[in-house]
Amino acid sequence: MKNIIGLLGIVFFLQQAHAQQTGMPPETDSIAATADSLTIPQDSSRVKSKKPPYEHQIKIGMDISRIAFNLMYPSRQSYEFQGDYLLRNDLYVNVEAGFGKGKVDYAFLKYQTNSFFLKAGVQRTLVSRISNKDFDVVFVGAGYGIGIGKRTEATYNVSSSFGGNTEGTVAPQNFVVHWGELMAGIRVEFLPRVFAGWTIRGKFLLNSGIFKELSPNFIAGYGKGDVATSFDFNFYLCYALRWGSSEPTP
Repeated sequence: MKNIIGLLGIVFFLQQAHAQQTGMPPETDSIAATADSLTIPQDSSRVKSKKPPYEHQIKIGMDISRIAFNLMYPSRQSYEFQGDYLLRNDLYVNVEAGFGKGKVDYAFLKYQTNSFFLKAGVQRTLVSRISNKDFDVVFVGAGYGIGIGKRTEATYNVSSSFGGNTEGTVAPQNFVVHWGELMAGIRVEFLPRVFAGWTIRGKFLLNSGIFKELSPNFIAGYGKGDVATSFDFNFYLCYALRWGSSEPTP
């Protein structure tokens, strides 16, 4: 019995000495040691990564090459405009619109056309941006266009090799045509917010069979109505609208 009491006294003495060294009661010290040995895993799904710097941009422009084409080809007059919006993944959403008219005034054939068009497409950049302030771009893209117009009544006068002339008229026609496009081009910011650049494109008419008697000599946004494939060149002058912080946001 005396041995047991002695052992208990030794244990009590050792606990008190340890408590004086650590500055906390023995019970508290053991609880703290147990808590230190536990690690609480962090829920990585709740940690939000910071978004990279981003600045919104919309470019609005006009095809100034149409001015030269209108002077060179008086029988085909048109005006074209475009706008695009830069997405985060270096894709541009592109929209175009315009209007025009054509005129055929030969001794053997006379008529006029009026039309307008809308286009929408996507452009993909081919070069990486060197900074969030770099908006110069080299791109390829694809789009879809629709043209709506009217051809007036056409009059014709055809001479025969057997003598005499054949005169007549072709009834007017309202038309809706649509086509697909493949395009490539560049835009360069040569002044703050002011861009210049060109686009080349191939166009593929999807419903050329609607013209049974007489195809229009010009459809705004597309070209000649009697060809299934058309190629075009545009040179744009654009102004950019920008907003949003260029600093990283949580």
